[in-house]
Amino acid sequence: MSAIGITPEQGLARTSRRPAIDVARGLALLAMAAYHASWDATYFGLAGFDLLGDPLWLAARTVILSSFLLLAGIGLVLATRDGFHPGRFLRRLGRVAAGAAAVSAASYALFPDSPIFFGVLHHIAVASVIGLAFVRLPAPVTLAVAAAAVLVGTTQGFAPFDSPWLRWIGLTSMEPDSNDFVPLLPWIGGVLAGIGVGRLWPGLGEGVAVSGPAGRLLALAGRHSLAVYLLHQPLLFGIAWTAAQLMPAQTPAIRDFQASCVASCERAGVARATCTANCGCVQSELARNGLWEDFAANRVSERGQRGLEEAVAMCRKP
Repeated sequence: MSAIGITPEQGLARTSRRPAIDVARGLALLAMAAYHASWDATYFGLAGFDLLGDPLWLAARTVILSSFLLLAGIGLVLATRDGFHPGRFLRRLGRVAAGAAAVSAASYALFPDSPIFFGVLHHIAVASVIGLAFVRLPAPVTLAVAAAAVLVGTTQGFAPFDSPWLRWIGLTSMEPDSNDFVPLLPWIGGVLAGIGVGRLWPGLGEGVAVSGPAGRLLALAGRHSLAVYLLHQPLLFGIAWTAAQLMPAQTPAIRDFQASCVASCERAGVARATCTANCGCVQSELARNGLWEDFAANRVSERGQRGLEEAVAMCRKP
């Protein structure tokens, strides 16, 4: 799943929070939920969004993810502005790490071929530790390092970093199969940029009042963003699954696949009813294994080809 994540709550005392930043985090959560809902709908064949190929969708993912990382960096500056408190930092880090472990465990169970081994929560946990080295440095230095991280991470790739032990760093020569891969490079550039912004404008969001039901709701979500992250996707995924059971998907891509598959099957002398059932089974298997999106967009990888062959073999069984 080309999944998107969130910035966890920053561990500040209730009286020292800045509601405007909570609202910004809440808006990012809303955008993330819309993206994940689109992913879920595509996964279950309820929609045909080209999330991995359409430049607009790719740009949306980049903007949403960057906004969370930027807010994580700003939050780290705010959390340490009165000095570093090891206990508070470690409690927050523990919550994020536990959330990352839960996401990985669930993804290995649901998507064993494309699990989340270093997603956004993993990234934020590691970047928060690294970021401590920058929260007292001059902002121009931190912003320069952020720019360098983005430049190196987006232009360089080396085969040794494809190793399962090193790919979390980035610099891979090929992107690994994962539903949410947020390697250290280039994405730590977002966290460092947030630290730089927080250092340049220490009063960011201070004194801005939040009013109205929508503003208060967004601020509430922003204050509890880790919980929202961990709960929203299972909820959306369940809703999409239920909708797929109640309303069999008939997107143009699925209709085209069904028509082509059934026609090919009938030319082999198989009865139309059997062909229709088998082709529907193949499409469902592709969707269940997270391969339908790439297949519908004509981006079938070697893993996808194996998955297609396995789906066809399974669906032909009596």
